Amino acid sequence: HDLIEKGFKMANVSFDIFSGTHNETHAGLSQEFFENLNKNGYISEKEVEQLYCEHDKMFLPDRYVEGICPICKDQGARGDQCDKCGNALNTLDLIEPRCKICSKTPVVRTSRHWFLDLNKFEKKLDEWLESKTNWKNNVKAFCKQWFERGLEPRGITRDIKWGVPVPIEGVENKVLYVWFDAPIGYASFTKELFDKKGETKDEWLNWWKGGDDVKLVHFIGKDNIVFHSIIWPAMLMGQKDGWKLPDEIPANEFLNLEGEKISTSKNWAVWVHDFFERFNPDSIRFYLASIAPETKDADFSFKGFQDANNGVLASIYGNFVNRNLAFINKFFKGKIEGETKFTAEDDELWKSVEKEIKIVLDCYENFKVRDASFHLMETCRIANKYFDTMAPWALRKTDPERCNAVFINCLNLINIIATAMEPITPASSRKVKKMLDLPEVFDFTNIFNKEIRSGIKLGETEILFTMIEDSAIEEEKNRLG
Repeated sequence: HDLIEKGFKMANVSFDIFSGTHNETHAGLSQEFFENLNKNGYISEKEVEQLYCEHDKMFLPDRYVEGICPICKDQGARGDQCDKCGNALNTLDLIEPRCKICSKTPVVRTSRHWFLDLNKFEKKLDEWLESKTNWKNNVKAFCKQWFERGLEPRGITRDIKWGVPVPIEGVENKVLYVWFDAPIGYASFTKELFDKKGETKDEWLNWWKGGDDVKLVHFIGKDNIVFHSIIWPAMLMGQKDGWKLPDEIPANEFLNLEGEKISTSKNWAVWVHDFFERFNPDSIRFYLASIAPETKDADFSFKGFQDANNGVLASIYGNFVNRNLAFINKFFKGKIEGETKFTAEDDELWKSVEKEIKIVLDCYENFKVRDASFHLMETCRIANKYFDTMAPWALRKTDPERCNAVFINCLNLINIIATAMEPITPASSRKVKKMLDLPEVFDFTNIFNKEIRSGIKLGETEILFTMIEDSAIEEEKNRLG
C-alpha cells in the first residue's frame, strides 16, 4: 500500500483519499450491503463443490486456481475468468486445474456458500446497459457475452481466513468474496473521507444518493469490466434506496512490456517507484498517454519511450518553448514591449490552433488520452511551423512591430499548449506558467483567452525535457528478467 502510494505521488497523481479495505468503516458498510441484499431477497444459499488443496489445507478462491480455459483453450485461465476470451468461468470448469500456491492438483470438496442472484437483475441491468449508448465497444462486448449466456447466481463468499466476515449468525470461517466487498470501497472511502473532515454523520451519502449532480466514473482494465458493469451495479440496485449507478466505465485493454505480458514474478515489469526516480515523470506520463490501450492491447517499449521523449516532447514541444524564450532573453532581455502589428496570417494560425485544441478537450471529455496527446503535438507542429515561417530573427531588424506581434502570438501559444497539456504533463505545465510569469491556473473554459500582451516580462527559464541517452535505455532493458 505504502509503495503504491509513493509511486502515485512520484507520478504526480493525487487523491482526496488513498485508503484500503482493511478497516472497520469498510467492513461495516460491506456487511450492510450484504444484509440489505439478503433482506431484499437477492441472496441465496446452497452447498457447492469447489476445489480444495490438500497440500495447503485450504479451499481455493477463484484466483488461487489456474488451468486451461474450456472455451478457448488458453493455458493461463483463472478460476473466475479467462482474460484471453473474456468468458466468466467457475474453478470446476478449468481443464487440468492447479493450485497457484503450490502448483499441485486440487481435489473437489463441498462447502456451504451464499450467492448474489444476478438472474433477478437481468432485465433491469439489460435496460440500464442499453441506455449507455456512448460506452466503449469493449465494455459493451463483455457485457453482451454475459447476457447471451444468461445471468446466473454468482458466489459472493469464500472459505479463507482473511476478509470481511459473512454477517449471518452462527456462520464461522466464511468471508465476503473480495470482488463483492472491493467495489464497496468506493463508497466506504467516501465515508472515511467525510469522517476525517468531521462532517455530519450522513453527509457523505449526498455523493451516492444525491441525484444527477454527481458523476461516477470507473477507470479500469478490461479484466474488471464485468465486476463494474454487471455485478457492482446489481449490488447497488439491490439496496433499493437510490444508490448512484456508474455513469462511465472507460475500460482499457492490456499494456504489455517489450512484446510480452507483464509478470512481476518473472521480473518482467517496470517498478514505478524506481522508474520515476530515473526519468522525468512527465515524459513517462506522456508516453503512457500516447500508447494508451484504449481500443486494443498496447506495448510499452523502452525505445518507444525514448523516442517519445527525445523525438516528440523535447524536439517538438520543448523546442518550441525553448527557442522562443531563449530568443527573447537573448535579444530582448526577457521582455517584449512596444507596438505590435498583427496580420491575417495570425488569424489563420489561431483558427488552426483552436481547431486542434477543441479536439483535445473533446478527447479528454471522452477519455481518449491517446488521441489527445496526438492532437497536442499537432498543435505544437503548427506552432513551430508558424515560428519558422514568420522568421522573427529577420523581423527583429526589418519590422520590429511585426516581430513583437509574432512573439506575443508564440508566447500565447505556449501558454495555451501548456494549459491543454496539464492533465498529461502537470509538472512541465507548471514550469511553463512560471517561465511566463503567469499564475498556475489551468482553466479550460477560458483556454483561448490571450493573456499575454506587449509588456510581458519572462520569469526564470529552464529546459523542459532533456534527451535520454541510448545507454540509459540499455540499462532499463537489462533490468528485465
